[in-house]
Amino acid sequence: MPVAFVLVETKLGRIDDVLNRLLNVDEVAEAYTVAGPYAIVAKVETDSFEKLVKVIPEKIHTIEGIVKTLTLVAFGTGKEFRTDACDPAIELGKRGDLEALYALCRSCRQLKYCGHGARVITYGI
Repeated sequence: MPVAFVLVETKLGRIDDVLNRLLNVDEVAEAYTVAGPYAIVAKVETDSFEKLVKVIPEKIHTIEGIVKTLTLVAFGTGKEFRTDACDPAIELGKRGDLEALYALCRSCRQLKYCGHGARVITYGI
């Protein structure tokens, strides 16, 4: 799913109005007021890059009160939550070596993104 983060500069006194209008755009998944050179950060999600490049000029740039925007297109996620076990954990589970499985999951740097590892640590399964 293509994602872009749009940094929005607004006219003085128009932040709340622009934020509310952004949140009414179907493709805007989230929007926040922020401190810094831009007043708002909006997360835009579509099902294709073709739609993404149309949403910003056609639905966002047309909102009254926006002075300028800076669009950052995301190329991928840094971390994704997974529910299945990694290959080493599957092997240890098949062998029934729960002690080694626990140690593996406990030492994994990806533990906070792994549902399987969280269950191993919490329930010992």
